[in-house]
Amino acid sequence: MATQEISSVSAQLSEAIASFLFTSFDDATKNLASRLHEKPIEDEPEPTPPESEPEPEPEPEPLFNVPYERNSHFVGRNDKLGELFSLWRPGQPGRIAVIGLGGIGKTELVVEFVYRLQKISPTTPIFWFRSFDLVSNTDATPPIPGSATGMQLDQWLDKPRGPDSMLVVDTADDFDILLQDDGESGRLLDKLRLFGGTIIILARNARSGGRLADPHDILTLQDLDLESSASLLRSRLGPHAKGTTAEIEEVARLMTFLPRAILQVATIITKTCMTVTQFLGLYNRGDSMRLRLFDKIKPVTQPDPRFSVIGRGVVDIRAFRNTFPEPSRILYQLYSLGGKDVPLSIFSNVDPLDMILIMFHLRGHVLVTEDVKNGTLSLHPLVCFALRSFLSSVRPEEDDEKVKEERRWFEEAVTTLADRYPNANYEDRDWWRGCFAQVLGVCDLQSDSLKAAIATIHHKEAAYFKQKGRYAEALRMAELARRVLPDPVPVEHLAVVQEQIDLLDLLGKYRDVQTALQKYPDDDGHSGALWKRRMQARLEQEEGANSYDSAVEIFQEIKNLKEASHVPMPDLLLSIDDYGSVLMLKGRYQDAAISCRKALADRTTFLGSSHKDTLASFHHLATILRLEGKFDEALHYSQEAIRGRETILGPDHPDTLQSKLVKARILMSVATSLSNFDEAESLLVDSSNRLSAILTEAHPIVIACRSDRAAIMLARGKYEASEQMNRATLSAREHGPWTEPSTHPDTLTSKHQLAELLRYKEGCRAADALSEEALTERTEILTNGTLTGNDFHPDQLTSLHHRAIVLSGLGEHQAALQKIDFALTGRRTILGSTHPDVYMSMTWKGEIMRSQLPSDSSHRNQALDAIEELHRQALEGLTWIFGSEHQNTLQCVTNIALAKNERGPSGHAEAETLYRHVYRAYQRNLGDLHPETLKSKSRLAEAMRILSPVYHTEAKKMWREACAGFSKIFGADAYLTIAAYKGYEKFLKTYTFPDS
Repeated sequence: MATQEISSVSAQLSEAIASFLFTSFDDATKNLASRLHEKPIEDEPEPTPPESEPEPEPEPEPLFNVPYERNSHFVGRNDKLGELFSLWRPGQPGRIAVIGLGGIGKTELVVEFVYRLQKISPTTPIFWFRSFDLVSNTDATPPIPGSATGMQLDQWLDKPRGPDSMLVVDTADDFDILLQDDGESGRLLDKLRLFGGTIIILARNARSGGRLADPHDILTLQDLDLESSASLLRSRLGPHAKGTTAEIEEVARLMTFLPRAILQVATIITKTCMTVTQFLGLYNRGDSMRLRLFDKIKPVTQPDPRFSVIGRGVVDIRAFRNTFPEPSRILYQLYSLGGKDVPLSIFSNVDPLDMILIMFHLRGHVLVTEDVKNGTLSLHPLVCFALRSFLSSVRPEEDDEKVKEERRWFEEAVTTLADRYPNANYEDRDWWRGCFAQVLGVCDLQSDSLKAAIATIHHKEAAYFKQKGRYAEALRMAELARRVLPDPVPVEHLAVVQEQIDLLDLLGKYRDVQTALQKYPDDDGHSGALWKRRMQARLEQEEGANSYDSAVEIFQEIKNLKEASHVPMPDLLLSIDDYGSVLMLKGRYQDAAISCRKALADRTTFLGSSHKDTLASFHHLATILRLEGKFDEALHYSQEAIRGRETILGPDHPDTLQSKLVKARILMSVATSLSNFDEAESLLVDSSNRLSAILTEAHPIVIACRSDRAAIMLARGKYEASEQMNRATLSAREHGPWTEPSTHPDTLTSKHQLAELLRYKEGCRAADALSEEALTERTEILTNGTLTGNDFHPDQLTSLHHRAIVLSGLGEHQAALQKIDFALTGRRTILGSTHPDVYMSMTWKGEIMRSQLPSDSSHRNQALDAIEELHRQALEGLTWIFGSEHQNTLQCVTNIALAKNERGPSGHAEAETLYRHVYRAYQRNLGDLHPETLKSKSRLAEAMRILSPVYHTEAKKMWREACAGFSKIFGADAYLTIAAYKGYEKFLKTYTFPDS
């Protein structure tokens, strides 16, 4: 029966074609139709696309370093292979370019060539580099080679190669990489020109290939022509059409090489007197214009519906719909989902036997093609066109029930699409997104099922973008999902709201988070209630509210509840990690480290070392250990976090970049030389720039990067630049996204940093008011203000320590001593006795005590003994942590030298030796014109003067050089320059020098 139906349809189509051809055109058309009837036009075979690039071999053969396997199905191209062999000159330098369009088969051709060459000449070394194997990734820590050779091309070219070597460089569409000049080793193209062997370069065009190869050494690959279809169209066009070959071939392609469609297009172009260019412009405007073109264009064209592309010329949709209802359902759903490369899995709910019968009818009518390899179905493009025309037409009343049925088919297709839509881990999303865009274009969202389906797809896209670190795009998708759903949101879709709130938090939109949480229902079950509590705790944590106590309390409550309710291990470990992170912000570093170490150990056991949650634990632990002063261990964990996140999430993911920021801060903490600061700043700036593109310039994380840069500038001695950046950072934080930005902990950090900068740049008087303000506000915001027991915060103690130094510089030594005692006691209590901050408070306490030495020699010596003991312990600890040339260590040595000088002649020689060590260290690490180098130089000059008159002339010279240095870097009117000259004037007035 089915065979008879197909035969009948074929007969009708043959008669219709013959009628159209012989009644509508002149004798030439008759001859052409006869020729076509005798020799049917066959579609030109599509070129086999190159197979996807397999992963490079982990351990390539020494002489054959090619990251692709040989294509066992390679056929043809023998003439091009012969040309390649003719261009290869063994043992001589050679440059060959293989050019052609992307996907035309350049890579496949050269792969086949090198495998044949290996067989012919097995001793010829062959090396292959792809577009991403060309330049080393300087951000990777350490760089991770990806090519078959184990290194990138720019590194590989540094080693000499023999003239028998062959190098294949596949630039894909990234030829410009070869033209980039990194400023150090020059352009990669210039290196290639110096290569002694043979180079085969794969490029998209002759211009690129010609940069390396001579014109006669360029091999061009071309596709098959479309002569049969193009000649048919060209023969039916009037002289006014003026279509170029490319335009005619494009029209033929759009018409899928179907003679009827090509002839109808020729009629449209000829009778309307339009050009091929105009036709293409109109056709590409979209479906509405296409339907107009193929419909009646009064008075010039009146196509017969029997033969028209949008009529029954390709398929009679109405007849098929009436005869085959179940195949029509699949046909309509295929059309609703775009009609091209629709995954068979979309129809997995159809009974398998029914699907076989449906496909029998669809294939039998030549309406659908199946790609067995990829498991997809595609409608013939012109069948899609006919369906589009039919569905947009005015339907008779008797079709009302069928129209309703077709709407149910559409809803079923969209619901199934939502169910099958890929999760966040699926990368190949192009078809799904294109299909979804088409659905959105025709979906009127009149039913709850359609709303739920559309919201589900938006939500899945939000999850994908979030996993990629593209938070702004993810938030846009989440908001679209939320808008589709009714208000209030049904319980089964509250995950959409949760995603939206989480993204608002990641983007630093804390006020919006607060508003959204207030609207979130309280009766969302146990897991929903815990989620809301966690988000409230995160908000409290970001706000720094209530000295972080409320966040600590909520996270501890959630952790306890999860431990008692036996939730899945990943959920419990998340709570443990959350708890550790908030303890860190509270300043309880030791407790925080214990919690995060447990989370890390258990996550490694249950999830593996490369799971994103485990990498988050690496990141958090590195952050805590840096604050604990355990820099080596912190650096190790930060490296693990970076390495894992680069692999799993990519180098530009916000989580990866934040791990790099942690590493930069560790490097800042231990930096001794300008080169160390260069490394930290480079990492900081690069990560900050990338984060600002993702999170915006106003995000707290990006602002924190600027704060860190200001600290680096201070350490470099660039006081003016540091002040400008500190003030800009303070202003940004005072207008930050928090409820109380003026007193947020980040804002207070900026105040403290600015006060510290002012002390270095302009002296203690300039820093007085701001240092007091920072201390007062940090004490109020971060503690209960008792200054007893454990009622301290590390940031508050930092301001307390600095305030003591400022007061001492102002001559208020008793108040300074009281505050440094508080700072030292508090730091010992909450940080432990071996923390570097404790050692710094110890040495500064000794220095402040020196300012209050008793006049009685006996008590004076006892005081000096106590001072030197503080310095000795501090120096031992600082040297152990930072080394002998870190600025903190050198500050301690300077304080020791000052104390030695107080002992009179017995201590002068030792003081001079210490000053000289400090000066040489600063000079070696920071340069001659760093402020600390100049200060230490003037101190050394003074020590030399005190030690012996023999050194007076040299001391005078050093004093003058120090003053000139301050004047050069800061100007003659700067505070530090004036202070230096005052010291020099005192030096000159007190002592005389022999005539020169």
